[in-house]
Amino acid sequence: MSTARPAVPVDRPSLGRPSLGRPSLGRPSWWRSARAICHLSMVRTFTPVLVLTMTALVLLPMLFALVFASRGFLSGDPVPFLVQRYDQLVSALATPIIALLLSTSAFSAESDDGTLLYLVTTTTPRWWIVLVRVLFAMVGTALASAIAVFGTGFIATGAHDPQHVTRAFGIAAAFGGAAYASLFTMLALLTRRALVSGLLYVVFWEGVLSSTFPALHYLSVRQWMLAVANVLTESSDTRLTEGPSLTASLVGAGLVAVLAVLSGARQLSQPRIGRVGT
Repeated sequence: MSTARPAVPVDRPSLGRPSLGRPSLGRPSWWRSARAICHLSMVRTFTPVLVLTMTALVLLPMLFALVFASRGFLSGDPVPFLVQRYDQLVSALATPIIALLLSTSAFSAESDDGTLLYLVTTTTPRWWIVLVRVLFAMVGTALASAIAVFGTGFIATGAHDPQHVTRAFGIAAAFGGAAYASLFTMLALLTRRALVSGLLYVVFWEGVLSSTFPALHYLSVRQWMLAVANVLTESSDTRLTEGPSLTASLVGAGLVAVLAVLSGARQLSQPRIGRVGT
């Protein structure tokens, strides 16, 4: 027996009008469903603890820049300082952790309270649910990373951007944030321990393995970010030139994004009650 499934958001029935015949479900409204999914994501994601954690990650490189700027001319050349801080504190820490929090918190909360189970029983395409969630995490991560990069650069060098290093890392952080958001959204749909798995990935894969074995640079989002920054800056810092090419980085990030949407849609099309809700 077929069951009628409402689209997201659910339209209220018109009062006082008796329904005649079989109700027509119609085509889902892409804009309204995207707005509803983003609203659910914001409600589930922006808890006080998560906001404080994201704020601390954004402010951390700025604190280092304040110390650097307070020493005046004794601080030396700002370009090596900025490249090192952007790599260690933004590319390796702030951007992946923010992307992990934005990508996994909403799915985890909705899986626990059953909201995700409701979403997959509507007529909204599964791939659209996953795509909107990926875009939500992408935009949030890119904005937070850009604030960290440009705030740090402004404190250290003012309006002057030597060798365009701040602009280069601002774009690279947005690019890396998009790749991390895709990766962690896929992880959130494949496992119930997405937060722990993501932290292990950031610490061991990005922090230890890819730094130890150069062959793994082609599978490291952090190295993809450095490859993008290397093309956009005039700095010749060695840490920017040791990674993969720009083409390899763009192809890798594109594949991760496509794989996240396809595998996420497949996962939601074949839901397991224990995974998507109670």
